[in-house]
Order: sequence, then structure tokens, then C-alpha cells
Amino acid sequence: MRDIEMRLIFIPIIILTATIVIAGAFPIQQALNNQTKSSSPKQRQAVIATKTIENAYFDFLKALHEEKPMKGGKLLGRLGLTSKGLSSYKIKEYNSYLASYFPKASSDHVQMFLIESYIVEKKWDEVQIGLLKFACLYPNSSIYKKVLDNGYTLLQEEKYFSSVRDKLITLLNDAPKTGKIHSRYFDFLAVVHGFKDKRLKSIFERESWEFLKLYSNRSSGSTVLMWLAQIEQENSAFHPAVMIYEKLMTLYPASQDYAAALYQVAMLKQEKFSDYNEATVSFRKFLKQFPEHNYVAHAQYRIATMADKNFSDWSTAVEEYEKLVTKHPTFKYSVPSLLRVGEIQATKLKLKEQAISTYNRVAAEYPDSTLQATEALQRSAKLYQKAKEYEEAIHQYMAIHDNYPGTDGALKSLKECATIYEKKMKQKDKAVEMLNTIIKEFPESKDAKRAEKRIKKLNK
Repeated sequence: MRDIEMRLIFIPIIILTATIVIAGAFPIQQALNNQTKSSSPKQRQAVIATKTIENAYFDFLKALHEEKPMKGGKLLGRLGLTSKGLSSYKIKEYNSYLASYFPKASSDHVQMFLIESYIVEKKWDEVQIGLLKFACLYPNSSIYKKVLDNGYTLLQEEKYFSSVRDKLITLLNDAPKTGKIHSRYFDFLAVVHGFKDKRLKSIFERESWEFLKLYSNRSSGSTVLMWLAQIEQENSAFHPAVMIYEKLMTLYPASQDYAAALYQVAMLKQEKFSDYNEATVSFRKFLKQFPEHNYVAHAQYRIATMADKNFSDWSTAVEEYEKLVTKHPTFKYSVPSLLRVGEIQATKLKLKEQAISTYNRVAAEYPDSTLQATEALQRSAKLYQKAKEYEEAIHQYMAIHDNYPGTDGALKSLKECATIYEKKMKQKDKAVEMLNTIIKEFPESKDAKRAEKRIKKLNK
């Protein structure tokens, strides 16, 4: 009975309060009517949308920011709920406001609210990004000093920031104070990207996509897309990576990032999708469009290896390897490419003389590449041996001995010569001469002892 009486008392009070609120609203509405009396309905709607709604939204957010967690209990006779989820709800509202009104209106204050909410939630990565973003985007804000001073205090007190504290303080101090908003937003992204911190990766992605939503018409968008594609590659999400590179090339055809994007697309098609035809087409396009690029030699090498390993197109492979060596003689894969050309000529195309010529070219043009020059001369010597041209084989082996004395290649060549003289040419005296050279030049080796035994056997 008492509950019914209390409700009967509350109902008139509520009605009276609502009446006062409505009456109080009329002067505001009258002022708006007077202000927009001469305007069209669309103009009046615009005034309401851009001023009244934004102001009301910001007033609501200020009140929301002051809202404190409540404990369970009785509220107007009902069972009150706890404040579970209040902080996350605040963050959603702040982000919603920024999505609508950034960088104008009261975005700086709402960004501050967002940072403070992340502090309550102890989401330190978000706090770190939020401080950097505020420093870069709101240098002229009336609350700039307040936000950064609070940030400096937090960085000093919170242990989480100990490893990056000095760097963060420097970056906050050096944040751009002038320039267009899109330039400062890009500088902010570049700073975050420079951390190379896996903990910040998802936040960096979110901020990058937000930048592209706002400023895709700016040339710096191509660099942001490059960063996003690289992240997808790091995450082994190769198909999305290709599509982002394709987007970059479509949206920013004059970008300085175009060449790198095209190369990456070609490489991913080759390595991850085994689409060798498309990869070859893309690499050839790269070579045609960017003949002076740093990756030209790499692209040429990949074209050659696909013709060789994937298509078994031996003639094309030889041609592409030759292009590589001719245009880029100092490239790290040029000597291995020549060795492979010789191997293809010898084993696939059955062109012995051309193969020997290629191997001799390695020794002549890259004499300082001891192991590879030695390998090339040994291969040519074996081709002569196989053809029973023993004098030529010995000549090749002795070239190794003479040009690279004291090396394993020289020792191996002397052993081969001794065997040829003994087994193939039946010239025991020449064989003994080679064995004595082994004893003289490699006295501590096991081969020297074996040579002594062989000499004794030959002299019987």
C-alpha cells in the first residue's frame, strides 16, 4: 500500500518537471527560428546538424566523461545494475564522435577523454598511441600543454613505459607544430611505424585505415598502403597483401612506391602462389617500366630461374642468365648464373664446347672468386675427361694449380692429373711427377702419405 502511495506522489512531480523542461526549451527554439527564418528548410536542417547536434553531442560526452561507476543497489524502487562495461562504452562514444567530427569541433577534448579512458582501462599501448596522436594532430589546442604534461607524468610513473620512456618523451617533444593536418597525421603514422613494435601493430593498422578514409586523395596514401601490405605479408596473409599492392598501383600510378609494389606482387605470385606465368609477366613489366631501379638485377634473375627451374625452358634460361651477367656483372648471383649456364649447356643442351667456354669465362672474368673459378675449371676439365681429351683436361687442372696454389682445389687438381697420367695415358713418370708435387707442396696432408705409397707401387 505504501509503494502505491509513493508512486502517486512521484507521478505529479515527474509531470511537473517535464512541463518545466519543455517550457524552458521554447526560448531556444524561438531563437533558432528567428536565426533561420529567412533560410530554406535545407539550410535550417544544416544549422541543426552542424551546430546543435554537435554541441549537444559534445555536452553529452562531457557529462559521460564525468560519469562514475555505480555500485548495485535500489534506484527508484528498482534493482540497480552495476557499471560493468562503462569504460568500454565511453571509448565507443568518443570514437564515434571523432569519426563524425575530426579534426574540427571539439575533437581535441574528445581525444583527451579517450586517452584518459584508456588509462582507466590500463590499455597502455592505446595510451602511447593516443598521446603521440594528440601531440601531432592538436598542437594549437588550448589543452595541449595539459594533455602532454599529464602524459609526461604518466610516462615517468608507469613501469610499462620504462623501455620506451626516453624515446616517447623525445617524440612528444619533437612532434610537428605546423603544417597541414594530413601531413601531421602521416607524420604520426610514420612515428608509430618506426617503433617496429608487434604490440602496436593492430593499432597502427586501425589508424592507417582511418588515415586512408580521410586522406586517400593525398600522395602519402601510397606509402600507408605499402605499410599495410607489408604487415599482411608478415602475417602470412599473402592474398590480401597482393590486393593492397594492386590497390596502390591503381590509385597512385605516379607514386614512387609503384615500382616496389609491382615487384612485390611479382615476387608473391612466384613464391607464394606458384603462378610463374603471371610472375614472369609482372617482372618483365617491372624491367620495362623501371630499368634503373635497384631491384632490376633481382627481377632479371627471377625471370631466369623460373625459365630454368619451373618451365625447363633451357634456351630461354640461358638467354635470361646471359642478360643478367652482361648487364649486371657485379651482381651477387652473376657468377652462380654463369655456372648454371655452363651446366645447362653441358647436361641439357649437350653443347660441350659452349659449356667449356662458359666455364673458362668464369675463371677469366672472376679470378678473385677463388671457389667459383676453381669449380668452373674443374667442370671444364671433367668435360674434357669425359670426351677423352686428356691433355686438355690436364691443362685445365694445372690452371687451377698455377692460379690458386696451396688451395684444396690445387691439391685435388694434382691428384686428378696423377690419375689421368697413370690410368688413362699410361705415363707413369708423369704420374710420379704429380705425386711428388703433392708431397712437396702439401707435406702435412694425408694425401702426401698416400702419394708416397703410390710412388713406391709405381716404381716397382
